[in-house]
Amino acid sequence: MTTPTQNPPVQVGQLYGLPGYTDEFEQYENLNSVVTELSQSAQTPFAPSASFMKTDVVFWWEQETFWTEDVTYSAGTLVNSPQGPYNLYQTAKLKMQGQYSPIELANGMQMAFFQMLRPMRGRGQKNMQDLMSVAPAASSSFANALIPQANLAGSVLASSYTSPAAITSYPFFLEWPSGIYLDEYWDLAIDGTLLPNAMGIVAPMAAFVSPQYMGGGERVIVPSNNFAAGIAANYDQGPLAATAALTVTAFSGSVTTSARRIGVYSTDDPRELPPIFNWQYRRASKHQNIGAAAKVDLPITEYGQVLSVGATIFDPSLGTNNVGGYYNVANIAVARLIYGSNLPRFDDDIPAMQSRFIQQHGFLPPQGTVFWDLIASRKTDKLTNARALNTLTNANVHIHLEFNSTPGASAYAEILTELLVPVSKQ
Repeated sequence: MTTPTQNPPVQVGQLYGLPGYTDEFEQYENLNSVVTELSQSAQTPFAPSASFMKTDVVFWWEQETFWTEDVTYSAGTLVNSPQGPYNLYQTAKLKMQGQYSPIELANGMQMAFFQMLRPMRGRGQKNMQDLMSVAPAASSSFANALIPQANLAGSVLASSYTSPAAITSYPFFLEWPSGIYLDEYWDLAIDGTLLPNAMGIVAPMAAFVSPQYMGGGERVIVPSNNFAAGIAANYDQGPLAATAALTVTAFSGSVTTSARRIGVYSTDDPRELPPIFNWQYRRASKHQNIGAAAKVDLPITEYGQVLSVGATIFDPSLGTNNVGGYYNVANIAVARLIYGSNLPRFDDDIPAMQSRFIQQHGFLPPQGTVFWDLIASRKTDKLTNARALNTLTNANVHIHLEFNSTPGASAYAEILTELLVPVSKQ
């Protein structure tokens, strides 16, 4: 009797990325040229009329932003926030039907920092390219400084203002990633057990964890944020504030945004599609009041594989006219990332923390910020989750800080976490 032959199981992603099988795209989304009028003294919700397109497979979205503001005043001093222009975006969240929000951050500065840390294009590790498109070395690559074209993608924000102050179509781009590219991705069960790959072998693989399949399930995904007041009450609330009370005689402002999508066209053959995993990428922040304490513990309450983690401290008692300020990290004596039975993953002072971060990424974190990147390789430029800190198998994960100079009574921390969250495959 002849045993009937059986067809081998279809392997999702078997042909993905091969020439002739995968068609990539970069295109504008439904949310194109959306204009939001700004208020002088209050935040304005971003109110798009539609969600993102419900087709194809998307790796990330990016928000093209043009900010315009005119302020005429007869008295006072108008200045930039240390986090402008990016904190024009407030309470930024990418709402995703049926899953965690991949982005849930307090402001656009946090988005910009993670974007420099993990850019969707290029490499954030030991990368000296201009990741925010502000000041590329245009003329140095040519023999003639007249050759390069004008940079319309970004520019350096003015350092000071006189009335009438004018910002005209100031450009910047912020990314809304749905996943992360890992050079060496180890697939894990929630309990930390190593899982075999499609070939039945327990081994790392290069993978994007995880792309979003936009079709079929009618997935509704839409960005949500407020735009800051034209003149913010303090530095953490918007890109412009007053260090001496303004007497405003005229104000107008607007933000024009267009969303773009980057991914691959869908197909009926699952072998040509990128695989998805039981883990979803997420960038999140959590607000915690710390007050005038000599030392503080900041718990990491997100669940999953922590890829990087840190905290930004803001002290409203600093500055003039109640604009506040970011805590001087030089006054932090001890900075530790701790887990389990108070085991230090990193036991640093600020010079040690900065030195490691510079060697990994080639730039410094923003003011008031301590930060640790767990997945940037110690030996190569590869990113791997092999050294991620899994809060599902390790308890008591927290940041411990000790101060030489105590913050003000109303000081707070924004705890920043980049991680992979366990989910059912979508």
